[in-house]
Formats: sequence, C-alpha cells, structure tokens
Amino acid sequence: MSTSNKDKTSISTNGIEVYTKEQLAAEIQRFTAANAQLVTDKMETEKTKINLETNKARLLGEKNSLVAKRKELRTKIVTMNTVKSSNVLIRS
Repeated sequence: MSTSNKDKTSISTNGIEVYTKEQLAAEIQRFTAANAQLVTDKMETEKTKINLETNKARLLGEKNSLVAKRKELRTKIVTMNTVKSSNVLIRS
C-alpha cells in the first residue's frame, strides 16, 4: 500500500484506488461539468440536425421547381424553333 500527500493523491491498494471525500467531491464536480457540456453539445447537434433537414427539404423543393421550369422553357424553345422553321419554309 502506498500513500502520499493527504487530500492530494489517492491511495492505491492492490490496483484499487481510494479517494478522500474532497477528492471525490472534486471528481464529481468535474464529471458534472463534463456531463453538462455533453448535454449542451447534444442539444446543439440536434438543433443543427433539424436545421440541416429543413434546409435539405427547402433546397429539394427549389430544385424540383427549377427542374419544372427548365422543362417548361425547353418546351417553349422547341415550340419557338418549330414556328421559326415553319415561317422560313413559308417565306421561301
């Protein structure tokens, strides 16, 4: 068994560490702070995930709208080209 400075270092017996009340209180406080940070990080992650899903849905809607507009414009172009070639043939 080894011991050292009182209230500063744990005592180790057969690989099992023994802590004083003060050391345990400090460890509990440290773990509590770390746990609170983890909970905060998890909440931020969830918030970011929701924002990303919302943005994904919005962008997908915009993409679908643009695809529909592109199809509409291509149809108009084909119609205009057809009318132009008909006019050229009539004039000749």
